[in-house]
Amino acid sequence: MQKGLVGAGILGVLTSLAQPNVGSVPWAIGGVQEPALLRVGELRRLLEPRGVRFNETGILGRYLLEVRFPQTTNGLYLRMVSQNEVSYVVFDDLFINLAQVDLGIGTAVRVVGWASPTITIGPTTFTLGTLKNPVNPYLGYMYLVRKLLIDRSDAPPYLAKLLDEDPKARRCLHELKVNDPPGTIYAVASKAWAEANLKAPYDHPPDFPIPAAFHVGVVQNGRIRLLLPAEKASYARDLEGWKKSRERETLILIRLSGWLREQNAEYQIVRPPQGRSQAVRCQP
Repeated sequence: MQKGLVGAGILGVLTSLAQPNVGSVPWAIGGVQEPALLRVGELRRLLEPRGVRFNETGILGRYLLEVRFPQTTNGLYLRMVSQNEVSYVVFDDLFINLAQVDLGIGTAVRVVGWASPTITIGPTTFTLGTLKNPVNPYLGYMYLVRKLLIDRSDAPPYLAKLLDEDPKARRCLHELKVNDPPGTIYAVASKAWAEANLKAPYDHPPDFPIPAAFHVGVVQNGRIRLLLPAEKASYARDLEGWKKSRERETLILIRLSGWLREQNAEYQIVRPPQGRSQAVRCQP
């Protein structure tokens, strides 16, 4: 009986380690898409048994958590905040670090999924988010897309009003049928969005005189849902064509593979049939 209890206990521990047990909590600061924080204690319990090392440090007046994964050259630095005397890290910083830090030659890096993304860093694979407290990786994916489309490696603004908080920018729902598995990430952006982001300073959001198209979404039931400012949308054939287009509302639609190669997200250009889409419905 005692051996059975011990065996059951070990199985329970292994099961808990295999499950995504780090849920997110809302950030108490306005202007940030919620939820956005992970409890440091839960993150350590998930990753320390897998050989991940943690070190709290301060750099240039910021309180950071250094996270160093096995067989990597450099660590990741995540911002730390305190709420009700509990320490948290900013979830989106994980994606941003992965696209900024050289972890070592040949280090596999992959991020797949939305509400409970699975992350691979070298030999370590783990999942974040729970059914009750999913993460929201919108800003993290937004950064990856922003970096690869307009080659800006600074982070997008966090504590200011973001484009997708503007209801005018999300007026029309476009649905595209795709053959990708559930959890595949797509992003769409207009030339107007790119032009504004190229000019935007780090600490201020872009100023859009009219709503500019940008959205990140996840495949569900064989479809990708895009929230765009217009009833009709036109898509470029390739990245160069999009960059050179004189039409500011021309869109580029990309599918992320999940892999990051040399700090850049790997992607494929996708063009709907006839290069156009029509909204399923629009808000008045």
